[in-house]
Amino acid sequence: MQKQKLKKKIVLIVVIAVVAVIGAYRVIESLKPPVIAEKTPVNVTTAVVETGTIYATSPLSGRIDPIDSATVVPMAAGEVTRVAVSLGDYIKKGDLLFTLDKTQMAATYNSAKLAFGSIKGDYERMGQLYKEGAVSLQQYQAVETQYNVAKQNLNAAADALGYCTVTSPIDGYITSVSISEGSLASQAVPAVTVADVSKLKINANLSEYLITKVNPGDKVDIFIKTLSETPFPGTVTAVSPAPALGTLTYPATISVDDDSGVIKAGMFAEIQIISDMKAGVICIPSDAVFIRSGESKVVILNGNIPSVVTVETGLDNGVMAEITRGLKAGDIIAVTGQHYVVDGEAVNITK
Repeated sequence: MQKQKLKKKIVLIVVIAVVAVIGAYRVIESLKPPVIAEKTPVNVTTAVVETGTIYATSPLSGRIDPIDSATVVPMAAGEVTRVAVSLGDYIKKGDLLFTLDKTQMAATYNSAKLAFGSIKGDYERMGQLYKEGAVSLQQYQAVETQYNVAKQNLNAAADALGYCTVTSPIDGYITSVSISEGSLASQAVPAVTVADVSKLKINANLSEYLITKVNPGDKVDIFIKTLSETPFPGTVTAVSPAPALGTLTYPATISVDDDSGVIKAGMFAEIQIISDMKAGVICIPSDAVFIRSGESKVVILNGNIPSVVTVETGLDNGVMAEITRGLKAGDIIAVTGQHYVVDGEAVNITK
């Protein structure tokens, strides 16, 4: 019995000792100063504030057209006896495109020519007799009327015969041929189309906002996504001083200033028109400006110590932003990482 009591006392003493040690350890730990984790500085990249020119653009869109084109429709219907061109051929103005059967037209022309030749002799003789007083004015005028009618008939027959030979009205390439030998050419259906692609243009429409900002001679960038991400050069060649009939937009023509041959008529293009420009202003990368507490802010660096300042912005084209107040030329600013900067806390400049 006494041994059991002794064991219990020993166990109790051990437990009390352990509790005392744990309590003492906790007290000692609580008296130590707290460990402060070392703060990693924010990484930023920088840029120097400069004066320069900033501009904003507005997009227009349109199809690329040849500088000139012609849809050839025969002036008279008839059977096609010859087609002188094929798709893709280059031709000059006046070159033969196709011919029509001229049998009937030739017969009509020959008949009109004979009739005119006959009446012409009578008219000349009657004129001489009238001058000599041998015939009356009424007799002379009757023959004169016959002469004029015959002349008109001959001219009409000559024109109709000429319609059987169809030539190109412009220089260019054959872009379509819808007839063949033996087929019937109609006045209602285009037979051949010709396009002059030696120069290309874009017909676009300007809004009321842009009409005061665009002038002939202005240079523009033309983007054709199917060809390249790099813009092609263009020039505004004409601007209408009044809206197109029935619309509120002003027609404009832009020439495509590229002779590489890669641009084809019919391609879709986007034109960037310079709608606003300011020169000699403070401008910085747009990404350097951020919003905090509803205000535009920029981080200025003095060495590696940042200061968050409030600025006022002007023209912003998404790449560069005009600063009208808050910065001066020569200031060093943070371009990236500025959202995480704390005023006065050192940063790590990576570039």
